[in-house]
Amino acid sequence: MTRHPSAAHDGPDGPRPAEGPRHVDATIPDARRPVDGRHPAPGHRPSGAPAAVPSTVAPSAAARPAGTPARASAVPPEHALDRQAEHVIVCDLGFGDAGKGTVVDRLCRGPVGPGSRPVHAVVRHNGGAQAAHNVVTRDGRHHTFAQFGSGTLAGVPTHLSRFMLVDPLALAAEAAHLAHLGVPDPLALLTVDRRALLTTPYHAAANRLREQRRGEARHGSCGLGIGETARYALLHPEDAPTAADCTSPALLLAKLTRLREHLAAELGLTPGDLPAPPPADCLPAFQAFAERVRQTDAAHLGRLLRTGPVVFEGAQGVLLDERHGFHPYTTWSTTTFANAETLLAESGAPGAALRLGVLRSYTTRHGPGPLPTEDTALDVPEPHNTTGSWQGAFRIGHFDAVAHRYALTAAGGADALALTHLDAPARHPGLRLSESYQLDGARLTDLTTGRPGDLTAQAQLTAALFRARPGPLTDPGPDPDSWAEAIAHTLRTPVLMESYGPTADHKLLRALPTPAATIHSMTTHEAAAKATFGPHSHCHWCGTAYPPGTVAWPRTCPGCAEISYRNPLPVVVTLLPVNLPDGDRQLVVIRRTIEPGYGRLAFPGGYIDYGESWQQACVRELREETGIEAKASDITLVSTDSDASGGFLCLFGLLPARDLAELPPSVPTDETEGWELATAGTQLAFPFHTRVSNSWFTGEYAHL
Repeated sequence: MTRHPSAAHDGPDGPRPAEGPRHVDATIPDARRPVDGRHPAPGHRPSGAPAAVPSTVAPSAAARPAGTPARASAVPPEHALDRQAEHVIVCDLGFGDAGKGTVVDRLCRGPVGPGSRPVHAVVRHNGGAQAAHNVVTRDGRHHTFAQFGSGTLAGVPTHLSRFMLVDPLALAAEAAHLAHLGVPDPLALLTVDRRALLTTPYHAAANRLREQRRGEARHGSCGLGIGETARYALLHPEDAPTAADCTSPALLLAKLTRLREHLAAELGLTPGDLPAPPPADCLPAFQAFAERVRQTDAAHLGRLLRTGPVVFEGAQGVLLDERHGFHPYTTWSTTTFANAETLLAESGAPGAALRLGVLRSYTTRHGPGPLPTEDTALDVPEPHNTTGSWQGAFRIGHFDAVAHRYALTAAGGADALALTHLDAPARHPGLRLSESYQLDGARLTDLTTGRPGDLTAQAQLTAALFRARPGPLTDPGPDPDSWAEAIAHTLRTPVLMESYGPTADHKLLRALPTPAATIHSMTTHEAAAKATFGPHSHCHWCGTAYPPGTVAWPRTCPGCAEISYRNPLPVVVTLLPVNLPDGDRQLVVIRRTIEPGYGRLAFPGGYIDYGESWQQACVRELREETGIEAKASDITLVSTDSDASGGFLCLFGLLPARDLAELPPSVPTDETEGWELATAGTQLAFPFHTRVSNSWFTGEYAHL
């Protein structure tokens, strides 16, 4: 491309035990009836764009894997987030291991919104010591974050909220490793809500014994006592140890003693047979925790939120959620956005955070449980994920759009996605995308949630998923842009961050579109009464809402009985060859200053206005975006194409070549930075633009 002068892996979060009575919120659709169409998540705040929006920040050439296209850097990273959402909630939309740690690390290393301030704190809002969020720094340091927030290596403090299950012994070991990596006094960067539950050696011992007794029916626990901690607190709320108890040795000793006795009795053991130290021997470690880590009251989080931006870091993934995961291969934790939303509402800032869902370019699972798209032939190296003595094997499958759409529905939707491992498809060409299952002879595209507390239905869903197999697999190709576009389309959620490697330097931030509609903030109390607003949710004839879950087209209105159709939008794209003085020929392109494609090169083009021909639209768009005049009668149709999402039908019109001296100077317009000239091989913002450009440069249209 020539311009004329005038003119940056998440560690194992895997499945955890699910013992005892719990409430779930899922139903299995009738497997005999295929469910057609794509299901936007109830409560999902519409993105305003059907596909991924463009990147705005490019990593260094050294950081970008071979074959990854360079991206324009015309827009600084601080324009990546809307100023309205100063805080961010990070949530894994799979089975964990998607890269939450590396995403949080990147968010903590630079501004992420126009005029935004540096991240002030990371708040952990679920899980405990079983989390394993891997962060690798530019200088090669590596830490697997469990209870500390993943912004610690960037110097960002951590607050452990009341939803965290705190293990002081594991916390001390983690602090020691952080100190070894050069973090001065890590525990000074930590605060904990005094209401947070404690995980003890007795919880861990009981957890492991129960898992061993399951034999071949193991759930895939990490063996760290997370499920036991939550379960005991539900059964014995007054006796469950909390962080505050660490400041009262006598009270803590009494609670530890009763805990040990209860768990041993449940397992048919004497307290001394439980493989854990006596309570008196544990007291010094808990007292040291109380002395070193500052405990806070309920008002602390509100003060944090008023002081500066906060990142809420979740653990595990929505598909392991205690209410929405595939029972019994789940965790005793709320892994959706709900805990963070509740904390925000309690602190006087409901709905003040952007909901960021994290996914890989392929689907993984650590341990047993359904993984319908699993493909044992896929050989994708995992430097931070291996077979665990308690979790079991680390498993890999093709991108499972059905499961991830379900996760979005269960989580109440996301504002944007962070896609990690986007370098993998180019290195492993066998990776594919699955948008449907084959289940009992039927095609299944969506799983629906509902009937809160129906554990039987949740188990039936799990059983069905064990029988499911992936439907036809699609190949977006080696171009990571095509993968981002395809995933954004199938999940109907725009991409905010792309990751091509383990460090923050491997991350690209994109500009988010302005939402077409806004859903009010949702807390756990409101989650049961979700509503869907935005494009296509109501009849455009009479305004009646379509029934929840309506996805098929055409559709009939329940109010007026009118039938509505959804067709691709017609778009024109104009090719203008330019003769250079040296005899070379190049094509006119523009650098866009609007979405999609902000900051990137593309051919002039746009929608056809009502009342004009497609040829008239070609020359109008050329004039509006470049200032170059042309005649509609000179346009020749050379190609038609559709974008990867199938939402647009593009007509490519070719004009006769013009001499460079005939063209007006390049000046900014309302939608561009001006016009430029593209050479053979120039990567354009949209893959179908690049394909047509390559066809022109190879002489495919020379006869016209």
